[in-house]
Amino acid sequence: MKRMLSILLAGMLLLSAFACTGIPTAEPAPEPKGDPVAEQPTETPEEITIEAPEESSEEQTTGEPIALEPIENPPIQPGESLDKPIELTDPVPPVYEPMGEVPAVGGYGDFSNLLSAALLSGTENRNLSPISVYLALAMVAEGAKGDTQTELLTLLGCKNIEDLRGICAGMLETLTVDTEHSQLDIHNSLWMAENIGGQAVSFHPEYLNTLAETYRSEANAVEFGTQSAAKQIADWINKHTRGKINVSPNALDFDPSTLAVLINTIYLKDGWSEQFDPEKTETGTFYAPDGEAEVSYISRFDRNSFVRFGDGWMAYRVYLNSVGYVTFVLPDEGVALESLFGSPDAIDKLLHKGVDMKYDVSLRIPKFKFRDKMELTEVLSALGLKRSFTSAADFSGMSDTPCCIDSVLQESYIGVDENGVEAAAYTMISMRATAFLPQKLEKLDFHLTRPFFYAIEAYDGTVLFIGTVTNPTNE
Repeated sequence: MKRMLSILLAGMLLLSAFACTGIPTAEPAPEPKGDPVAEQPTETPEEITIEAPEESSEEQTTGEPIALEPIENPPIQPGESLDKPIELTDPVPPVYEPMGEVPAVGGYGDFSNLLSAALLSGTENRNLSPISVYLALAMVAEGAKGDTQTELLTLLGCKNIEDLRGICAGMLETLTVDTEHSQLDIHNSLWMAENIGGQAVSFHPEYLNTLAETYRSEANAVEFGTQSAAKQIADWINKHTRGKINVSPNALDFDPSTLAVLINTIYLKDGWSEQFDPEKTETGTFYAPDGEAEVSYISRFDRNSFVRFGDGWMAYRVYLNSVGYVTFVLPDEGVALESLFGSPDAIDKLLHKGVDMKYDVSLRIPKFKFRDKMELTEVLSALGLKRSFTSAADFSGMSDTPCCIDSVLQESYIGVDENGVEAAAYTMISMRATAFLPQKLEKLDFHLTRPFFYAIEAYDGTVLFIGTVTNPTNE
């Protein structure tokens, strides 16, 4: 009996084994990498697709950020319809890295925040190139001595001139891009007077060598106060800003007492790393402070992307091919843009602070382009350059002719569209001699409003024509 029970039990075990044939042994689930995906399915179907998420009107009205878990699937490609289901792939790395904090480049970061806070109010279109102002002021600082150099170095965030040279040389070395589709081009130049008031002036060779070696600056001798000098400088600016800032020679009215002009130009052109489909560009409403406006919006859909949130604002980076990225900062609904500015720390927070969260981002950017022009003399004086604008300035490292800063001017251009970003700027610092100035004379009106005499003479004094005019209307 026991033998038969044993045989029966063995048979049952054998049948159970046959029934389980072909089922693989379960393996332990791999540990998740990065951020987990909420509610992963326990079984994997043959094909999984998801529809592009629809925008929620409730989310838009409340303005409350919703913490979304990352969706591990590739970004929308240029020209791909959002209505088309997207097949999930595993694994896929995040499209964007967290925005994180960007360390300041030496003393430049503080200067950039300081100048931006002084010039950006949030109430009008403005475009500023802090690096252009920085490099132009650095070239001026190279020719300063004593307290004059100290106040320039303090504004530029440097303890000594060697630190400043290191920062500027590093910028010029690293901030250069020249490819088929991307350009970042920076140029410097010095324009020197040949004489002032009939007296010859000279510039120290050490100063000229430093500008050439550290700042890659060219040097040109001109006669300020002439149309020829104005045209040479205007042509140089137009060339190195690629025609985006078309300076007229008539706008460059240099005083004959001008000793030197130092100029920096910067030109940037780069495409988006992920292109915007021109067919998705559409007209929409822009709610400006002075009323609604109809504008063209470029748009795309970015999956699994980082958005940064701060107090009353959110920020998003749109990456370029080679140069870097554009950070767009949008105030929360009901928050005025101007309320986000006011101090260097406020600028730093908008660019480098906040909390990063992942979203699927529907992106819309208005196409825009404009030019800007700013006289920076009063602003820089308010930021600490007191001595540099007065006859007490010491620029003896530049020339033995006493001089001071006369004016600081920047013009710029910015354009954003489906293809990318194009921007240009120049900063021009004019140095005025404070000695050997031409004597100012009393004004005299010489108006030929009554009969007059004339003579036409050759260069050797030979009289060629001579006569009188008593009525210019008589033939």
